[in-house]
Amino acid sequence: MDNTETILGTLDPDVTQQLVSRRAAILHGASVSSRVAAGLAMASVPVALAALATEAGAQSATDVTGVLNFALALEIFENEFYKAVLGVSTSAAQNNAFAPVRAQVPASALPALQQIQKHEAAHVAFLLANGATNSLGLVADSFDFTGNRGGGAGPFARATTELPFLLAVAQGAEDTGVRAYKGQAGNLLANRAVLEAALRIHSVEARHAAKIRRLRRATGAPGVVKYSGTISGGGAAAAGAGNITPAPSAGVVAAFDAIYGGEDTVTEAGKAIASLPNLPAGFDAAAASEAFDEPLSKAQVIAIVQPFFKPTLS
Repeated sequence: MDNTETILGTLDPDVTQQLVSRRAAILHGASVSSRVAAGLAMASVPVALAALATEAGAQSATDVTGVLNFALALEIFENEFYKAVLGVSTSAAQNNAFAPVRAQVPASALPALQQIQKHEAAHVAFLLANGATNSLGLVADSFDFTGNRGGGAGPFARATTELPFLLAVAQGAEDTGVRAYKGQAGNLLANRAVLEAALRIHSVEARHAAKIRRLRRATGAPGVVKYSGTISGGGAAAAGAGNITPAPSAGVVAAFDAIYGGEDTVTEAGKAIASLPNLPAGFDAAAASEAFDEPLSKAQVIAIVQPFFKPTLS
């Protein structure tokens, strides 16, 4: 079997299969407007994050507009990242910055990256057409993909010149989205239609993360980078950066710690997963820690992505 083959086909966002662990994990929710519900169907974690980020009982039109604006900022960020990697940014500086690593991307990996970028572009267009405002005035040059907010080369500058490093960063971005989504999913009230859309979003983002991992394994990433997309362990070690030489800097390690911190937990809802009834024989703590993605709060997400935004997020 060729483990580099795609598991997503054309990465169609309109998938219907849900991940059982995520369905079991999401227990509560909050209603959202029909516009946001439609946005959820676009299979975008930032849309879901924004839609679900309001506090329970605070669903005014102003609140919805605010969270849609935040979603748009995240969508623009993701879109511009992939555009720069692919060399189709409106910013010559961004295109030129990623030229060295772009030359290293295998032809077999291009369709996946191109399709992900198309998803992000569609999400941006959807949000702009449905009431979101680019309140920060974000353009291609509003981002510093080296992670230093425009203050010179930051700790992630190697993503522009080294393919293993670039793919590790892309994996971290996808995993941040999945955790961010779970962190806000509890605000969704018992609305089965919206929950179904939300589960599709969580599922497709996890599939993106799995695809990036498969691309990483093709470039020599260690076995901790699972083909399945599950996260093994917690903290920076869970990033699976063992194939990156020289080793990542302290700043990169700190970012990976934030992205994967707490992913090695072996409890859910206060109960030890491995002690639950009806589990397969031999189910152990390691399997338990991989069974669920742990949540990130909005504040934690902002702390992770702020170094890549020149404007200040709130």
